[in-house]
Amino acid sequence: MRNRFFLSRAWLPALVMALCLAFVSCQNNDPVVDPEFIKLKQALENIAGVSSIEANPDTAAVRQKAEGKLDYKAQCSLLFTQDLDHNTEGGETFQQRVCIVFRGFDRPTILVTHGYFWPSFKDATDLGINLNANLVHVEHRNFGVSTNSDFGTWNYQTTKQAAADLHAVFKALKAVFPGKWISSGTSKNGENSMCYAYYYPNDMNLAISFCSPFMTSLDDQRFGNYLFEEVGSPAHRDLMRQGITQALTDGEDGLYKDFCQMMEAKGERPPVFAEFVFNLFDTYFQTFQYTPDHAQRQQILANYVAHSDSLITGIYGYLDTNRQDRFYPYFVECAKQLGWLNEGYAYFGHLLQGTSFRKEDVLPSILRGQDKELVNTYDGAMYQELLNNFFPNPTCPLLLFYAHDDPWTAGRPPQLGLKAKIIINPKGKHSSDLNDPNLCPPDIKQEVMDYVNSCL
Repeated sequence: MRNRFFLSRAWLPALVMALCLAFVSCQNNDPVVDPEFIKLKQALENIAGVSSIEANPDTAAVRQKAEGKLDYKAQCSLLFTQDLDHNTEGGETFQQRVCIVFRGFDRPTILVTHGYFWPSFKDATDLGINLNANLVHVEHRNFGVSTNSDFGTWNYQTTKQAAADLHAVFKALKAVFPGKWISSGTSKNGENSMCYAYYYPNDMNLAISFCSPFMTSLDDQRFGNYLFEEVGSPAHRDLMRQGITQALTDGEDGLYKDFCQMMEAKGERPPVFAEFVFNLFDTYFQTFQYTPDHAQRQQILANYVAHSDSLITGIYGYLDTNRQDRFYPYFVECAKQLGWLNEGYAYFGHLLQGTSFRKEDVLPSILRGQDKELVNTYDGAMYQELLNNFFPNPTCPLLLFYAHDDPWTAGRPPQLGLKAKIIINPKGKHSSDLNDPNLCPPDIKQEVMDYVNSCL
């Protein structure tokens, strides 16, 4: 009995101290320092050109981790010093944003090759989960935080310079993440993945693109043909034709006139007719692109036919998005090098005849000021080389993934060599979702992961 009392008295000071420390800790509002983030930060701080390392740039990912829906050790953002012109040594530089999901220094790494600003870690999330891989997201030059002095001049806004950005990030981070590397991206992000593989075929163990189009000209008619002949069901395509026919009836005196009046009432610049027609077609294009559920798609398309106000609202939403500054450099790149899509205007030629519409005016109608003239400098040589030579004879493993009802699938390469694989998902939408069986059947997911693992 005496020994028990002695032991309890001996522990009393330590207990009091622990309670005091707990009380002080409760009064301290400083955030708890994550040891995994500290390890990652210390490794990154030793890399030349890296600065401004901050934790948890994606708050949605933090919430998903807390809910047990996403597993990773730490996440961070940083700035990486890039050459404005990689062909000029010692020239002007800019700061490019890089964001990292960290799962381990010994894990494979996915280089997510953004074609726009960095919004979150969503792209390649499923692939990262399935491989327990690190994600390194690289924001595209002249988007978001990575805007530089070339904005508005566009001398260095090319696929070659963007690929050199990715190569520089890879070289810098390879020492931190020495395992296997994959490049991957969705849509234009995936285009960058393939362009990067073209310019630097020895960097990655595998290059992946999800739903990425490769256009052949400034008037690539494959997209219109696919939209009106292939996507969805015949009933869906009939509703789309009805809606567009109603919208173009009476030409510039019909729905376009109502739309312009609505824009003026909002105090916004009404579109020229070519911009209106593009966004009309784009409204239907993106309905198929992002609405995989057939019943929901049927309802949307039927609503556009039954209610012109609903269609006007839809067109306005897409026009407003296409006009946003954060997407603008994409249209510049299309005019310079990437090419442009024809969404099927010839299917309604009888309604467009006699109006001011010309398909060659569509892209310039989206560009601003002197940038409209960029279409006269279009150089599609690199994309022709990609389609005609690189895809049929790839020098590194490639995987191209598409969803059947996504109209961008029309832009898939027509020919692939032995080191390349294409997978067409019969379901799904314009995304890299692999782990949702409603969007990607288990056998399709298995096919993807079997090929990825074979390359690793």
